[in-house]
Amino acid sequence: MFKKEPHVKALSNLKNSEAKRLLAACRAQTGKDDYTFATNVIKQTNFQAQANIGTVYTDAENNPIWFKEKHDSLLYPTVFTCWSCPQLLPVVITHGFVIEERLFNGANLMLAGTVPPFDGNLKPGKLCGIASKGAPDMVMAVGVVQLDLPIFESVRGKTGVAVQIVHFLPDGLSKVFKINAEPPVSLEDSDEEVEHANGQPAHGEAQEIESAVDINDVAEVLEEFRLEDVDQFLTRALFYTLKYDAKLELPISASKFISNHINHNLPAVDHEKINIKKSSWKKTAKFLKHFEKEGFLKLKGKGDDLTIVGICKDKPELQNFQPYQVGGSTTISNQKRSSKKDSPQLRCETLYKPINLAKDFIQQTELNPQDTLYTVSELKNALSSYIATQNLADAKNRKLILLDDLLFGMVNKKRKDTNTPRVVSRADIVEPFLANSFTPHFQIYKNDIPLFKHPSKGNLPNIEIVTEMKIGRKVVTKVSKFEVFGIDPDDLAATLRKICSGSTTIGETMTSPKTAEVVVQGPHGPLIIDHLNSLGIPSKWIKFENKLKKKKGK
Repeated sequence: MFKKEPHVKALSNLKNSEAKRLLAACRAQTGKDDYTFATNVIKQTNFQAQANIGTVYTDAENNPIWFKEKHDSLLYPTVFTCWSCPQLLPVVITHGFVIEERLFNGANLMLAGTVPPFDGNLKPGKLCGIASKGAPDMVMAVGVVQLDLPIFESVRGKTGVAVQIVHFLPDGLSKVFKINAEPPVSLEDSDEEVEHANGQPAHGEAQEIESAVDINDVAEVLEEFRLEDVDQFLTRALFYTLKYDAKLELPISASKFISNHINHNLPAVDHEKINIKKSSWKKTAKFLKHFEKEGFLKLKGKGDDLTIVGICKDKPELQNFQPYQVGGSTTISNQKRSSKKDSPQLRCETLYKPINLAKDFIQQTELNPQDTLYTVSELKNALSSYIATQNLADAKNRKLILLDDLLFGMVNKKRKDTNTPRVVSRADIVEPFLANSFTPHFQIYKNDIPLFKHPSKGNLPNIEIVTEMKIGRKVVTKVSKFEVFGIDPDDLAATLRKICSGSTTIGETMTSPKTAEVVVQGPHGPLIIDHLNSLGIPSKWIKFENKLKKKKGK
């Protein structure tokens, strides 16, 4: 779901009543009545990914804990939530190299890559976690089960997608929220086979794995499907249609049956990769006649002009068939966007330089005082360690902190009132702690390569786009503050001249400090934003103002 970083809006606190409803929904879905959020403050924001939109819920420190799609009631826990509550989801076990080399590169988990036996709850459509054989309690990915896994006692020689992956540790969701957490275990070491002193695998375990599992078979990237997998997708879509599709009305023409039901009831896959033409049947008529011969359908007509006039729901395959999560149709525009070559990825890392009392704080922690810049995670960990070492947490309520003189001066730097309370919530410390005692710096990475030799002082600036009317009623769009992202003014002007079909000029901004400014004729804000997005710059780094819009009357 998050192959690339989604666009997210600003976070807002969830009302207590809404947080309670969210918690109740999480408990009802997982069946864990004792599950609770790790923080009293729950935030939410909307996201827009490549092919879907939805809502992300975070804790007080802006770490994502749950998310959902807009038109779906299913709630997905993040891997971070699964770490704090290991028994939250049933787990599918696989091999460490499958997780690192395949799943972390955007693949689904194939049946051949799983390790039986399976939890009895791993039915189609159920949420599950993915963990390595060496660390079965450490969930590294979250997905939706596609097959009735408990019926498989052995997976050797079996094909098909076992779990459709929706979220994993280093995906776009983790990156957009700047989660720098590393896997708590080494997946590579955890699957290392035990050897005897003579170098032979113990009990033939490694030999069995090598003969049974091939790295190219255990997980499959979404863009690649084998013939038997396409057939299985279509067969399952037919079974789903016959048993669960309430919108199916007979008689129905073959074309409508395929487009409105079979394709619609496929999982969330690219329909250019999964369709009748890619199957062993090749044609709709052969597909339908095959299942008429098997006793599932009753057809009328000749040649390719067929009509489905009857169905049989008494077949054993339908009686034992379990529903799964339907993905719906994939639009052509989404297919084209997903097939485009990946654009360069830009990310920003915020670093903090200690000032005044913060230097004394650094000396009393495990942080290296020789370093001049620290990440937010390093400072949060140091703050938590300092609170624990100095025994500043309230004995009756661990969420309250009694500020000592050092922390009081750091948190309340700009407040002169001596009556300022010294007892504060743990969740309310971090923001003033960073704002009052550290100077922010930023470093931009392009495909993980830093753009600057040294981080720049201040917060990351936004690219400014302004559409306005000049004297003479000429409409222009101005773009400025883009050079910090490694964009050359001449290259930008040449590109905008083509995509906007208008003349461009290069100048300087009127405000201080003066920076390069590209001006293009016409109102082209959305086009320019799309172009910047293609360069790897997310919309949250772009500030767009359209001064042509009429202001509402008071």
